[in-house]
Amino acid sequence: MLGSALRHLSLLVLLSAACAQPAPELSAGHAAAIRDSVSATLEAFRRYAAASQWDSMTAIYAADSGFRWLENGEVRYRSAAAIRQALSEVPATTRIVTSYQDTEILAVAPGVASMNTRFQTQFVDSTTALFSFGGAITMTLVHHPEGWRIVAGHTSAPIPRRQ
Repeated sequence: MLGSALRHLSLLVLLSAACAQPAPELSAGHAAAIRDSVSATLEAFRRYAAASQWDSMTAIYAADSGFRWLENGEVRYRSAAAIRQALSEVPATTRIVTSYQDTEILAVAPGVASMNTRFQTQFVDSTTALFSFGGAITMTLVHHPEGWRIVAGHTSAPIPRRQ
């Protein structure tokens, strides 16, 4: 199923690239402003998760039919509502504490950005770490009237390799 979805996505990207007009050039100042505002959005996302403010956190996910979130190579969520549903099952006292390392934000075009970073996340209940994991995140964000929204993303964990 994932192979089929990726083929469809690749075809869509190729067709879009063939039919689309070139994206307008971004000035250095505009690109820097995009990077700064996306960085602020990611920081707000991290703060909301650490404070268990799920409604505020999930508002940063785009509520549109094209939304996709992949985990370790599989489509995990097809809507922001599905992520909200999953978070509603997290105990009320649990916080999600995430740190980012080596974050890169690319201003793709006016109102469009991509981000990639390494991350480390802990699910914490009161002062006890319940479990943790880390890896890499990539996201595509689009600017809406309400601010930057995540339209697609993925997380993956490192795969142990034989030496």
